[in-house]
Amino acid sequence: MEVKTQKDSYTVMTELVLSSHVNGSGRLFGGQLMSWMDIAGAICAKRHANCEVVTASAHQLEFFNPALPNDIIIITAEIYNVGRTSMKVHVNVSVEEYGKDRNKTIKTCSAVFVYVAIDKDGIKHQVPKLRLEDGTVLGKSE
Repeated sequence: MEVKTQKDSYTVMTELVLSSHVNGSGRLFGGQLMSWMDIAGAICAKRHANCEVVTASAHQLEFFNPALPNDIIIITAEIYNVGRTSMKVHVNVSVEEYGKDRNKTIKTCSAVFVYVAIDKDGIKHQVPKLRLEDGTVLGKSE
């Protein structure tokens, strides 16, 4: 069975908060942010699995700071655990400080998403094992 590293599927996605993305209080609507997070997580999982994936769950969702219109949102997704057909992906969101210091970001949100790999018929599909940075290999064989 193939073994992949976390770097093989690491995903970065950038979005701009538009006026159509905000709620009544003028802040980024949480549902919009969750949608972007799910997309980034699914891209990460799909890169690892080499096939289609479906979202099984989202949990440990925490909002830390608001995002406002014209903010640049940076979403990162990193796989950190795999089963036989499932993958756990940690998704982090931050707002990029623009102006003097573009390298500064403000943590906005984080969550864990679980994805299941499927084949073209929608049947669960085995995923490659995962080698963590410390060399530990995770995953189950058939």
